[in-house]
Amino acid sequence: MPLARLRARGHLTELRSGELRFTSTEAAEFLTQGMGLNLAAEDIVALEDRTEGWIAGLQMVALSLQGRSDTGPFIQALTGSHRFVLDYLVEEVLQRQPEHIHSFLLQTAILDRLSGPLCDAVTQRNDGRAMLATLERNNLFVASLDASRQWYRYHQLFAEALQARLAEAQPDQISGLHRRASVWYERNGLPSGAISHALASRDFERAAGLMELAWPETEEGSRVTTWLRWVQALPDDLVRGRPVLSVWYAYALLASGAMEVAENKLTEAERWLEPADHIEERLRTPSAEMAVADEEQFRSLPATIAIGRAYHAQLSVTHPAL
Repeated sequence: MPLARLRARGHLTELRSGELRFTSTEAAEFLTQGMGLNLAAEDIVALEDRTEGWIAGLQMVALSLQGRSDTGPFIQALTGSHRFVLDYLVEEVLQRQPEHIHSFLLQTAILDRLSGPLCDAVTQRNDGRAMLATLERNNLFVASLDASRQWYRYHQLFAEALQARLAEAQPDQISGLHRRASVWYERNGLPSGAISHALASRDFERAAGLMELAWPETEEGSRVTTWLRWVQALPDDLVRGRPVLSVWYAYALLASGAMEVAENKLTEAERWLEPADHIEERLRTPSAEMAVADEEQFRSLPATIAIGRAYHAQLSVTHPAL
């Protein structure tokens, strides 16, 4: 049928997932009157948000809640790995798919956002765009994030169920999937995704190098809190062996008010610069103990450390409580 032509002429009426999902009011009526639950208003809102109005999901959660006294904590802890949700999604959705769709769903479950090229990089196939279009057309728990249909995401419970299934069926594949995603994000100039997936793959050396290169843009963009969370996920020994990263770590700590710890990081970085003419020698003869992603930043470390200490001293005068 010429659906595109009918749609353009206004001769087509469509009912898709957006129209089928329950609103907050409908969810409240279903849970209280339909399922006989006595839930607080905030719990109903949380359930509607968690299930994204998915009616079968609401029903499964409602069945799980019957007879429970700890409804609030249960709702807050609800994920796609909960046995009722997982059983339904695996039996009624996942196992009914052809093998190529089943495999695609599992491999791309690690992604917060999906695009055709990114999915191709992760799955090592070349049908990402077509697969995402098929999933959307078949209402398989995928939603478009833009009008041009370049980016998508999975329903959050569906994604969590897929991740649980992937961890059970193919645990040895997860690290490699994250690494391929990290490489794709790096090549496409998206450092945040590259770092997040490098950390998820536990490739800490790669993550550290990406963080080191990302700091200047992070500092200018006021995303220091996120960067600080990333670097704190790295092993301490690895950070100590990266003088540029240690200095950026100190700058992030200064911005957050952790003055004493920031000074320790500056001192750790400074030990790689002694004596003063040691910088070029270090770069000429790489050491297994030290790693540098940006040589120019390494050369300018003495000045960068001095600026950090001056800022530290200024804060100590203006904000002695820090």
